[in-house]
Amino acid sequence: MTTLSRVLPCGFALAVATASLAAEDAPGRLDRLVEANIIGVHAFQVRLARTSGKGDASCYPPGSPSDEALARLEAHQVALLASDPAAIKAWAQGADSAFDPGQDLEPLLKAGLSVPDALPVNVFTAYLAKRTKAPRTRLRAIANLFQTNLEVERDGDRLQELFAFYINLGLPVYFGQLGLTGSDGDFLAMGKELEGRSCASPVGTSVAEWQIAGRKNWNWGEKNLHIRDEKVVAKELLAEPVVKALVPAMRALPARRIAVVGHSFTMGLHWSSPSSFVPIVTAMFAFENPKVEFTQFAGGGLTSSRAYRNFYSALLDWKPDTVLLVVLNRTPEDIEAFRALGQGLAAAGTRVLTFDDVHDPDASDPAMVGRDIAAARAAGMTVIEVGKRLASAPDRSRFVCLDGIHMTEPYHRLMAKEWLAFLVGARGPALTP
Repeated sequence: MTTLSRVLPCGFALAVATASLAAEDAPGRLDRLVEANIIGVHAFQVRLARTSGKGDASCYPPGSPSDEALARLEAHQVALLASDPAAIKAWAQGADSAFDPGQDLEPLLKAGLSVPDALPVNVFTAYLAKRTKAPRTRLRAIANLFQTNLEVERDGDRLQELFAFYINLGLPVYFGQLGLTGSDGDFLAMGKELEGRSCASPVGTSVAEWQIAGRKNWNWGEKNLHIRDEKVVAKELLAEPVVKALVPAMRALPARRIAVVGHSFTMGLHWSSPSSFVPIVTAMFAFENPKVEFTQFAGGGLTSSRAYRNFYSALLDWKPDTVLLVVLNRTPEDIEAFRALGQGLAAAGTRVLTFDDVHDPDASDPAMVGRDIAAARAAGMTVIEVGKRLASAPDRSRFVCLDGIHMTEPYHRLMAKEWLAFLVGARGPALTP
């Protein structure tokens, strides 16, 4: 500082010194942000252990902190993740920022909540440290995402918030950014190595659960970084000769509104594939003919009863020309709601479509499939045949993902082609050779 002041104006010297100190502090600030999120997720999992009765007391203390204190920590994490992205990035880099670390960051770091070495997040950090020389903060960011992945139920909210938070800060969010490979076999080997190394937990830590966590992290990472998402797959399909031949018909379609009411097979917010066939075809039309509008009404495990209760009124309000139903019918009430959806929408002037069999393992019984088809036709719906096409696909053995329920990219690519071909009139409801 003294040397600088001899050759530079005092104010400039102070600015240089301050910037230098800030730059030195930046890695520490990133580390604090990551560790605060690890504590926030751990607070949630401690409460999960108490309510589920699962978890080693040495890792998930049963009495202290209190449930109220843990809830406050969760609230601080929610608020931290909701911080202005530009402000928190500037603060992490040591620049001027409106972000106040005392509001939500410091309460997490100073909570005194122990994070024992045997917790899955720490076991996984050690696993990564053996395989890459990346700085620890970068490993901890990915470990925090795995920590959340293992919960299963927060894929649609907290996990996505964490991905956005770390991507904004320039931290890696999945294996590929560390130079590691990510095949299902790689994740199986990882699961075999990690099983039994962490304390009993309220989250699954079996071989299969670690393997699925690996696949989820990889797919979510590529999706959130837009390396592989619906737009990427849409462009790839549009370049294929068979699909490219349909583009003139796509462009020739007049303006229309198409709604899709469906369960997880129709949703882009899922880990099993870069996206589902519905958002992929929606993206294809956005590129080639945005006059054709799409909207989705979706929910995991969506039954006809839930669809009718939650979405029927909104569907009528949107006034679609066409509605595709991809829903589950488990009970007589579901079948009645299925008919009511078809008849009510048809009465409003909407063409109602459904597929004969999307190969959902949850509704794969031939009797159930036949019952649904009969109900659809009785309600005046158009039934699009895809079941035999899926069953005879050369790569059908690769359709089902690791959880044995949801579908991988090859399935959604094929379904996207069938859905697109029907929409542009290149195929009818019945399959042809």
